[in-house]
Order: sequence, then structure tokens, then C-alpha cells
Amino acid sequence: MSADPIRPHLHRSGMLRREVLQVGMLGALGTSMAGAFPPPAAAAAKGTARAKSVILVWMPGGPPQMQFWDPKPDSPVECRGTAKPIKTTAPGLEIGHRLPLIARQGHHFALIRSLTLNAEDDNHILGDQKLLAAIDPTPPNFKPFASREEYPSIGSLITYKKPNTSGLPTAIHVPYRVRFTGQGVVGESAGWLGSKYDPWLMDGDPNSPNFQVPDLLPLPGFTVDRLANRRKLLEQVDGYRRDLEHDLGARQLTDSQQRAFGVATSAQTRLAFDLKQEPDALRDRYGRHIWGQSLLLSRRLAQAGVKFVQVNLGDHVNYWDYHSLEDKSMDAHCPPFDKAFSALLEDLHQQGMLEETLVLCLSEMGRNPILGRTVFGAAANAATSDGRNHWQWCWTGLIAGAGVRGGTVIGESDEWAGYVKSDPIFPSDIGATVFHSMGIDPRSEVHDLQGRPVYFNDGEVISKLF
Repeated sequence: MSADPIRPHLHRSGMLRREVLQVGMLGALGTSMAGAFPPPAAAAAKGTARAKSVILVWMPGGPPQMQFWDPKPDSPVECRGTAKPIKTTAPGLEIGHRLPLIARQGHHFALIRSLTLNAEDDNHILGDQKLLAAIDPTPPNFKPFASREEYPSIGSLITYKKPNTSGLPTAIHVPYRVRFTGQGVVGESAGWLGSKYDPWLMDGDPNSPNFQVPDLLPLPGFTVDRLANRRKLLEQVDGYRRDLEHDLGARQLTDSQQRAFGVATSAQTRLAFDLKQEPDALRDRYGRHIWGQSLLLSRRLAQAGVKFVQVNLGDHVNYWDYHSLEDKSMDAHCPPFDKAFSALLEDLHQQGMLEETLVLCLSEMGRNPILGRTVFGAAANAATSDGRNHWQWCWTGLIAGAGVRGGTVIGESDEWAGYVKSDPIFPSDIGATVFHSMGIDPRSEVHDLQGRPVYFNDGEVISKLF
């Protein structure tokens, strides 16, 4: 391959401000560093903050960018694989032939073909943490499974900065959380912000005829009025135990109780989850499968006022992880994805929601540009002759809505879709763009459970999108 990797990422704000202010370092120092490194002025960005909601479609595992969004028809067959470029409705924009319905929505979306972690193999779970929390460096004391030490997710930060004041949750993840060996991985909780800001993690199949959200079902014999009475009783008991407010665990339990009562007694939330309100023809258009109905549900939730919806297209970190049988896997996964995601973009447009809903389709990495190539020093990351291993040097993400110029391409990969050729985009830049679109200053701060200030984003708004 002729292209060299891009040079190591230098923090554009000068000193390593964010690493110093991360909660792990603050804990080690035993002090708040507020004001030690004042945040730089936010980068100027075109357009205005117009997003009322964000829908993140998450593809865990890393589908091959050269087969999906960045076909390279002139590259050797061991790179391009079986991908054939097809035209989209945007002039000059082509994607892989397995996504014909999404191609019809090309005028609505932009492609970022230069996403990078500037690394050889940060693997799935660390990539999850970086992309879903929109951070670039590895957090201090990183642990792979969900804990109160992890860096908070984008939805958690939106919940902190712009919480819903109605009974609706601010952030919801459907239809399940991403797991590894049965345990939830990092990237889907509020981490050190505390449970008050956790997204609501749903676990159920919206395509099931008897689909009901467990958290919205009262216990046998409990009515809404009885739940309200129980809440008053708990408040009375809490009045005698104010000392517990000084215990972080107890405070988090109180936060969770308050949120559970709000959700369980909200008719607005229950109605938002009722897919039977949708016409059969529309449900068919999305596809009568878990992905299709989950993406339809994301539109209903955004329409009801939920500000962040993450739709996980796969319940484990290896779902789109094609170490072998690349063609067979794509032939199974692409048709339902193509149908469901194209329907989401079309439906949002027809509902008049696309201009106020930011839609992202992302994964934590891409695939090696050469079939069967093994990354040096990563034996567990080997690929067979018909598969590809992990690749964090360069891959593609999709973004649409909320003022994004459809048909736009940001960045360029090299001739094999292996390395960034121009305009490298980092996870923090994705986060800065999301926060800016929601009217949140990416340079502002949040406070952890100990009340210490942390600047949560160091990226630059991707102004070329708007």
C-alpha cells in the first residue's frame, strides 16, 4: 500500500487539557482543576443549532467500509472484494451495490469517509467507549465493562445539559444493549456522571406481536394512583433519613427511583412505544423484523420528544465483525438494514422531521483493506481468506438531517480505503457536531458525582457538513 498513516493526532487546543481534567486524573490528584486550563473558544460553525432530537444507528463490530460506503472499483480484488459501486440520488455519490434502497436517499445524507482513531487496533470495546462517548484518548484506568468509572455516553451528556422536564426520558437505547460475554460494555451509561443521567436501556423486540416495555408495566395489583401513593410514602421515609443524602450510592438510588416513577406514570411515554398506532403499510416499509421496528420506534420516540435515541443493530460487539465469510454475512445483514434505514430517512422526511432530527449511522471501526490480512501483534484478530480483521486507521460514517447538506462527502480515503488522505475526523469531532446541533456548547463543563468540573469535549464542529 502506498499511503502512509496520518501523523499522530495533536490536540488542537494546545495542552492536553482534557486528559488532565478527566475524572480519573482528578481522583488521583484529589483536587478539582477547575479554571486551571480554561476552555478555548468554540470553533466557529456554519448554520444554527436546529436539532430537537438525535437518532444514532449503531453497527457494533465494524462493517467493511469499501463494501458499504466507500467502494474502490479500481483497487485490487483483494481490497474491493465483491463490491460494485452504484449511483445514489446525489450527483457523483456512489455506495456499495448491497444498499440500493439507501442509495435512493443519497440526497438526504452526507458521508464522512475519513473517520479515524489513528491507531492499529483499539479493538471493539475501547472503540465503543471512544465513539459512543466522543472522546479521543483512552480514559485513565479504562475498564471494558459498564461501570461508574467509564466516560459518559453522548446521550448521558445531553441528559445532563438538556434534560426533558416531562415524564419522557431524555435518552433511550433500543432494542437491547451491546454486550460481550453476556456483560454490558462501556459506552452506554452515564459512568462517573451518576445514574441520574443514565440512558434508559430497553431490552425487548418491538417486532413481537406482544411487545411491551417491562419498565412500563406495573406490578400486579398496582395502579398509577397506587404508585403515586407509594412515592409519597417513600418521600416520608426519606424525610427521616437525610443523612443518606451524603452517601453517593443512596443518592443514585433516589435518582433512579424518581426516574422510574416518572416513566411508569407517563402516558406520553407509553403512547410513544405503541407501534400499533402506525399504519401497517408503514411498518411493512421498515420491515417486520427487530431492526425495522426498532428504527420505526426511534422515529416515534423522537417525535414524542425523546432527545437522544440509540438503535443498536446487534446485541454484541462482534455483530458486524467479518473475520470470515464476509460475503455470506453481508448477504444476510444488508437487506434488512437497507430496508429499515432507508425507510427511516424517508419517513423522517415525509413527517417533516428530518430538518430537526440529526441522524447518524456509525460503528467503532472499519475493516482491513486487504482480505485475509492479519494485523501484526494481534493474533486474536486474524482473518481468513474470505474475511477482514479490525481497522481503526480509516472508515466511513453517515450523517443526515438537522441542516446537514445531503450528498456531501467529508474527507477522503486512499486508493484502498485504508488510510485517511484528507480531513481526518476523530470521535471528539463527531461529538462536538452533535452537541452543537443540539444547542450545547461543546466546550462547556459537567460535574461528576463528587461535584468536580470536567470539560467533556475537545473536538471541532464539522462545519463542512452544513
